[in-house]
Amino acid sequence: MADPAYPWYAVATGDEIQQGDILEACPVFIPPDEIAVPAGDAAREQPPNPTTFVERTLDLIVMSQSCDLVGGREKVREVLLASLWRRSQVTTGHLASARGLEDARRGHLPHFHLLAECTLPNFQRELRIVDFRRLYSLPASFVRRRVAGYPRIRLLPPYREQLSQAFARSFMRVGLPIDIPPFS
Repeated sequence: MADPAYPWYAVATGDEIQQGDILEACPVFIPPDEIAVPAGDAAREQPPNPTTFVERTLDLIVMSQSCDLVGGREKVREVLLASLWRRSQVTTGHLASARGLEDARRGHLPHFHLLAECTLPNFQRELRIVDFRRLYSLPASFVRRRVAGYPRIRLLPPYREQLSQAFARSFMRVGLPIDIPPFS
């Protein structure tokens, strides 16, 4: 008996946003260090800083829960997004090696999660690496207008839930001041 097919991806259209939607070439805005404002009364006394934000274009994946993004009933105003790297973009460091990718695949690198290559017609993409260390938020209205204009890849269950679980593991780690010593 053949194993049942569990596709990783589908093509999504329209303005519905779900966790696992991939936004390719999406702008994000990075504030310059110069606009750091001192705390307290001094902040209110300083004139506005005329510096500009830096715009970057990145591939991102929606991390906010789908139930919080339902149109007309949004529970959040901002969509949380994680950086998404193509395997070919990672050319140095541990993740550039087969060993590093295997460590990420097994969940041994909690800040990274792997997504299989996409083989959908007209949407072929190589293996991707989700980077939970580089998170962004954009207004839900902005993301909704952006996705309405083009078809996109959507991660499907159970892989979407696996992504969510990996994201939770990345943030739920606790560093102890004194740990139990190793037994070996």
